[in-house]
Amino acid sequence: MSVRELITPKRAVIFVTVVILLILFSRKLITTLVPFIVGIIIAALLDPIISFLVSRMRLPRSLAAGLALLAAGSAAFALLFFSISRLVSELIELTNLLPEYGSTITELTDNLLDHFTRINENIPTVISLNIQRSVEGFLETLEQGTRDLINRVLAAFASFPTFLFISLISLVATYFVARDKDLLVDTMLQFVPDRWRDQVSLARERVAVDLVGYIKGRVLLLTIAVLLSGTGFFIIGTRYWVLLALMVGILDSIPIIGPGIVFTPWVAMRALAGDLNGAVYLTVLYFVIFAVHQLAEPKIMGDSVGVHPLVMLLAIYGGIVFFGMWGIIVGPFIAIMIKAILDAGLIRLPTKS
Repeated sequence: MSVRELITPKRAVIFVTVVILLILFSRKLITTLVPFIVGIIIAALLDPIISFLVSRMRLPRSLAAGLALLAAGSAAFALLFFSISRLVSELIELTNLLPEYGSTITELTDNLLDHFTRINENIPTVISLNIQRSVEGFLETLEQGTRDLINRVLAAFASFPTFLFISLISLVATYFVARDKDLLVDTMLQFVPDRWRDQVSLARERVAVDLVGYIKGRVLLLTIAVLLSGTGFFIIGTRYWVLLALMVGILDSIPIIGPGIVFTPWVAMRALAGDLNGAVYLTVLYFVIFAVHQLAEPKIMGDSVGVHPLVMLLAIYGGIVFFGMWGIIVGPFIAIMIKAILDAGLIRLPTKS
């Protein structure tokens, strides 16, 4: 089916109307569907294990789905319990020590200004005072912003009952999707016209494979970054190493930004404070993380998704613009779905004859 045949005035009006409604109600719609989307994704990730238990162990699919979900849920709960408990304790300690860190940075800035003034006596005192006031104002803003951010994170942990309820719904949805996968797929295909059924089935399989491959790749890259940075921080005796490792892992997963936004000012502050060994250690750790990421990403991601990095970056940015932070997840999913539709032949782009 060509694009010209597919796009009729009636279909164009329906499509535009649906898009407008989705944009208007996107946040509520995504909030409502999140537990079920998470359930579908987890079920897709567990499907190879469930299929192995069914084919090799001869277990009923319902029992295999329950065992796989129980094992994965137990491991995830143990990991989350350790991470969250450690994270909360480090955040509370960091909040209490923020004034001390601010005073240390202010003292360091004053010493640098005095040293710079002694080197160059031609600098007017007024300029030095203005620089000092600007630095102090910046530090106060930074301290307050950091404190507000930490308080928001701690407040988010206070909404644990809501998180627990959403997690419970997601787990139940995961079980039913994993158990009745074939039935659900066959039921959905019944609503598809016969002439499109093969292409839709192919597109569904392509979306599942590419989406699972993308998620597995990103999770593996994030895990590598967290383990590398956490190990490095622990070895050099860095405080809040769990918090910093999680931060580095998350930043490493965001295109363009990366962990350099944390390491660069940190290395500079260590060097200015006279801790050259600490600055060298952090620099080496950053380049190790950077090199491992550059070497591992092509091998891990490979052709599992097949979407160009520039297109994926555009999808993430567009997703954030339209859907907020959920766009980091929604954007790549839409890009993968569009590619699967094109690959399956549901829409044929015009070609030069």
